Amino acid sequence: MRQKDEAKAQDILRATLEEVQAVGLAGLSIESVARRAGVATGTVYIYFKGKEALVEALYLQVKQNFSEVVLADQGDPLKAAFFRITRAYLDYVVQHEAEIVFMGQIANSPYMTDRAREISAQGARPVAALLERGRAEDLLKDIDPAWMMSFINGTLKAMAPLAAHVSKADYPAFRDLVATLCWDALKA
Repeated sequence: MRQKDEAKAQDILRATLEEVQAVGLAGLSIESVARRAGVATGTVYIYFKGKEALVEALYLQVKQNFSEVVLADQGDPLKAAFFRITRAYLDYVVQHEAEIVFMGQIANSPYMTDRAREISAQGARPVAALLERGRAEDLLKDIDPAWMMSFINGTLKAMAPLAAHVSKADYPAFRDLVATLCWDALKA
């Protein structure tokens, strides 16, 4: 039996992400992924049992990468951690458009499996804990952390297209302003 090539698996996942960005999750096919990855259709099935397994694997990889980039706990005080996370999240949204499109499409699709929901919930726990800590310390409003996360998520996604029109020189100030707006909206 031939050993699987991790680089080929990553090529297939990258091609899947690109294909979802091009045609959407509903238009995704194993054949189009194989063409984009430069492999035979059967090769995709060697690495992934089918479209559902391929989409789930991509989702898990994207969420893991997102968590590593955005949600890494550095032991900062609450406000510093809040600002670090919102800045990193905005950077991620601006720099990873394909991943954001993919996560948005899968969120309410039949491809969102129980396992994927659990991974997503695990990834959100550090932010929920941070926001809960802010509530307990009376630094943040006394509202459900899930609502606060939804507000932050929506605000950062809405600001991302505006960030695309900000010069590189002005981007750090823009990013700080967006983080400040989020903080000011949620602070007690």
